[in-house]
Amino acid sequence: MTSSTVAHDDRPRARLEIRLLGTFHVTVDGRPCRTGGSKRDGLLALLAVRRGRPVSIDALIDELWGSDVPALPRNAVHHHVVRLRATLGQESIVGSRNGYALANATTDVLVFEDLLVEARAALRDGDARTAADLAERALSLWRGQALQGLPDTDWVRAEADRLEELRFDALEERFEAALELGEHREIVSELQQAVCERPFREWLWRQLMLALYRCGRAADALETYRSAWRVHVEQLGLEPGPELRRIHQAILAHDPAIAGVPATRHATLPLPLEDRRGELARVLDKLREDLRHAEELYERACGATEGIGPAARPTPAFAGLAA
Repeated sequence: MTSSTVAHDDRPRARLEIRLLGTFHVTVDGRPCRTGGSKRDGLLALLAVRRGRPVSIDALIDELWGSDVPALPRNAVHHHVVRLRATLGQESIVGSRNGYALANATTDVLVFEDLLVEARAALRDGDARTAADLAERALSLWRGQALQGLPDTDWVRAEADRLEELRFDALEERFEAALELGEHREIVSELQQAVCERPFREWLWRQLMLALYRCGRAADALETYRSAWRVHVEQLGLEPGPELRRIHQAILAHDPAIAGVPATRHATLPLPLEDRRGELARVLDKLREDLRHAEELYERACGATEGIGPAARPTPAFAGLAA
């Protein structure tokens, strides 16, 4: 009677790292690795962002080929999986009746998303310093535009857009933490660039207004609101949301609630009143300009009532204040 011995492979599994936050890059045990073609790059990237969840073969066919499907698409997917396993390790991709899933891989996208979740939680719990550090770590993973070097497919474009919006989410978390830590001076220039790149993200406008106000630049904060108002009204046909309007009113009223904590670095003593006349004059000029603008809008809105006489028109509360 003979006995058979089952051989077990005790060799350590290869360390697979996939980087998508920039140019697509793959390493195995720390060494750069080429997958052997754009379709395999796309297949590996698609599996990499699914957190180990299987992707059905039909979904892979749709995402990789779109309408240009090969004659035997399921065979084509299997062929690419076999070639990827040969390059990355047999255990790198697991198959099931539900499709294929990536195993044993570190992906910068997933690390970034986890750090962002942790940063949000820390900020929600009042730990601004930890939140700032986590958001900074998340942003440091970016090396350029996401998914560069991958085939230009609908899935790649949609995923790149999604990741770019998450990058701005991480920026907002870092800016919010900086405001809570009194580091408003350090983020003004970054915020100005951010609102130029994403002018419809109201939270960035809010953060820029607060940072400028806390730097003693109330006039610039009011001008920032005017810019946000123009962007929203002229390009979206909508006025800014209630939070942005609230901050605007708080700045006009010099509400102590938005003063924030004192700057932690580059702190300066407040100027005597007589030395702040220039700034106060700029604020008053800006208020007059806002009121004149409001009166112009009111006159345009009431243009249809010209034939019924001025007595029928209500007098706005701000009438005459701009004089």
